[in-house]
Amino acid sequence: MSDIDRWTKNNRTRLSALLGLVFLALARPTPETLLWGLVPVLAGESLRIWSSGYIHKNQALTVTGPYSLSRNPLYLGSFILGLGFLIGMGVVWMLIFFLLFFAVVYRFTIRWEESKLKDKFPGEWESYSGRVPRFLPLGRMPVYTAGEFSWAQVLKHRELAHASIVLVVYLILWGKALFLGG
Repeated sequence: MSDIDRWTKNNRTRLSALLGLVFLALARPTPETLLWGLVPVLAGESLRIWSSGYIHKNQALTVTGPYSLSRNPLYLGSFILGLGFLIGMGVVWMLIFFLLFFAVVYRFTIRWEESKLKDKFPGEWESYSGRVPRFLPLGRMPVYTAGEFSWAQVLKHRELAHASIVLVVYLILWGKALFLGG
């Protein structure tokens, strides 16, 4: 993969945090927008937790649980979570920047990761990627394969720490909504 793929993958968390801080500063939440945004925030974080309980990075190609429906359920969860935050923030024009950011950063990240998985699990990857969509199952719905969820994996991948950050940011938005008189 190219240098830009690697750089983007390695810096996506920093870039996301920076964009999040800018969005937080510009946000104009109201109790109504925050309530509407809460459903996708909870859905996105739930998908991330569910996905984290299945993945065994660099040990095996994860093809069960949410990974039997999407090759990137963690990123899909992040996308849904981001949309929820945007709804909660109450500033519609930020959606354009979020969509552009997500499309660029995660395009490179997913491409880099898929190249790595293809090299590490060649035959298995070809079969898996042929039957499971990269992001959303828009056409034919793939067959769900149960697998085994593990809270130990969720903890190992620090997803509960991520959920804590999500909670703190949402509480900050509520404080901002009350301060702004929403």
